Amino acid sequence: MPKDLLEHLEGTYDEIIRNFHESRFEPSELNGGKFSEAVYRVLEWHTNSNRSYTPFGQAIRNFSDSLKKFENMTPHTDTIRFHIPKLLSAIYSIRNKRGVGHIGGDVNPNHMDATLLVHIARWILAELIRIFHTISLSEAEKIVENLTTKEYPIVWDIGDKKRILDTELTFENKALVLLYSSHPNPVLEPKLVYWLEYSNPSMFRKKIIIPLHKRRLIEYDASSKYIFLSPKGIKFVEQNIDLKG
Repeated sequence: MPKDLLEHLEGTYDEIIRNFHESRFEPSELNGGKFSEAVYRVLEWHTNSNRSYTPFGQAIRNFSDSLKKFENMTPHTDTIRFHIPKLLSAIYSIRNKRGVGHIGGDVNPNHMDATLLVHIARWILAELIRIFHTISLSEAEKIVENLTTKEYPIVWDIGDKKRILDTELTFENKALVLLYSSHPNPVLEPKLVYWLEYSNPSMFRKKIIIPLHKRRLIEYDASSKYIFLSPKGIKFVEQNIDLKG
């Protein structure tokens, strides 16, 4: 694959994931358009006999209509002809007709749309890796998962455990870093206690979880025991804790 195609594909995908992790849901929808256009050019390059594609910087006219041309390319798989183009069209539809730039009486759909976009983009990238590298879907998904997993030297993943290697951090900051490494997924309270090797779960809740909740650095659901890192908590971690160890 040409270098500029690869760079734009990886760059626009990384931007979607980064914005989603930072709870910047509107930008993740908007930048889905850039990812779609990068994938469109990959499909052009893959299907054209002369390996040509629309140069970056040149607009793709009538994007949704342009996607229909892949349907007639019978030598190629249904994934190339139908599945990926229809998903790219969906991303464009979400970007243009939902949430961003359209004020209405509905509940703001940005978070739901951004979640959908992340899963669509991940599936498309896994399919492209599978097709171009002739590997199984499960192997391709593992590659994509490795691309999107937030890894920091300060956090050590070992089996079903996570450990903070900076032993000088307070338990409050250790908890926040662990939540940060798992974001946007929440962490169950017993699992966080297990990761931190805190000896007394009830005291952990009283001294660590509840104060962090009151400071709005986290959201603690007492009924489900799920702990969510808030946008304020994300900002605190990034500005106050050295994640490189």
